[in-house]
Amino acid sequence: MPMEFIPLRGDFAAEVRGLHIGVGVAPEQIESVEDGLARFGVLVLRNQCHGDDAQQAFIEQFGPPVVANLKEIKSRHPHFYDIGTVDEDGIPFPPGGAKESFLLANLLWHTDGSPMQPPTRVSCLHAKVLPPVPPPTEYADMRAAWDALPAGLQQEIDGLRGEHSYYHSRAKLGMTQEQFSQDTLNSRPPQEHPLVRHNPRTGRKALYLAAHISHVAGWPVDKGRALVDRLMAHATQPRFVYSHDWQPNDLLMWDDSWTMHRATPYHGAHPRNLRWSGVRERAPV
Repeated sequence: MPMEFIPLRGDFAAEVRGLHIGVGVAPEQIESVEDGLARFGVLVLRNQCHGDDAQQAFIEQFGPPVVANLKEIKSRHPHFYDIGTVDEDGIPFPPGGAKESFLLANLLWHTDGSPMQPPTRVSCLHAKVLPPVPPPTEYADMRAAWDALPAGLQQEIDGLRGEHSYYHSRAKLGMTQEQFSQDTLNSRPPQEHPLVRHNPRTGRKALYLAAHISHVAGWPVDKGRALVDRLMAHATQPRFVYSHDWQPNDLLMWDDSWTMHRATPYHGAHPRNLRWSGVRERAPV
């Protein structure tokens, strides 16, 4: 069966048919997925029943895998994070613990791995355990958000750089640096990235934002944060957002260079677990 991309929201987000990563993926299929990511940003693969090795083999074809070395959320697999309400053994996270506190920041609009250099390029999230009514995950089209900015503002921000920090985004939810391990503090210092990025496959520009941005380089802190807040509010308007309603065994992948995303609140008793993996850019950004 040939691969098809079925648009879900205009030119943002598409369902991929004819691709099952559990049976292996050919190089030409990887290239088609790359084209799909450049065109749609978010790809939905339904009914992906596969093991961890298959997911890892698939994601590694898009770049160097992210090493899951944050002790606060580390799993047994070196390249996976489990995101949800329970650990790999189905045990609920302790209330107020470091892992629960760290994962709460997923409720903020963010870009995966932006506090790293090179940052995350492609993320992959597989639904392992879902409640009867799963909370949706929302994605923002940063390319369309850039296109909709006034020309004067585009000119003002193109070339500016923001500093991205895990500690800044977690502080918004009350997490202090004392809750991070020393290894994490040493291995994940804040990083600067441009506020506007260029996609080499499409030639289009997009905003590159996240709740991780603490300030704009070279600007007074208050002025920079006001600009970032303004851009974040603009980029996350409903007209730029795709909301994904999860189904069992869904696998989502997205291009972090021109999308943002966030989890939505879930307080049910039924466990929920999504398995994340990702790859980094091949060069610093």
